[in-house]
Amino acid sequence: MVDLYPLLPISVGVILLWIVTRDTRTELRLVRNGVRAKGRVIGYHETSVASRMIVQFRTEDGREVHAEHENTGWMASRAGEIVTVSYDPESPERARIVSAPWLSHWVRGMFGSLGLILVLIGAFLGYLHWAE
Repeated sequence: MVDLYPLLPISVGVILLWIVTRDTRTELRLVRNGVRAKGRVIGYHETSVASRMIVQFRTEDGREVHAEHENTGWMASRAGEIVTVSYDPESPERARIVSAPWLSHWVRGMFGSLGLILVLIGAFLGYLHWAE
């Protein structure tokens, strides 16, 4: 079992990179193909593991939608703040906040970098341990 310890940082790093990649792909798809609308943060849906913002906006056809922003909220948002969302016209409930005063893409870059660093550390530890 001790021989497998380099796989721990590699596994954690790969999981982080997968999450960042999935999140980036979803956002890019909505930015390219989605419809933008002004929305308002109206509250939060809290579970034992996450707190997701609930955003209210109107679609182009006038339908009011309440959508949960997929990213867990470590952002400094408050209920009532005006944001810009991009949504899939086929499924507007899958909206994503694309512009807000507190929104930062540094978090995604930080987690992507952390994932890459963990993979590299695990590979280095594996090289040191398994090349003996």
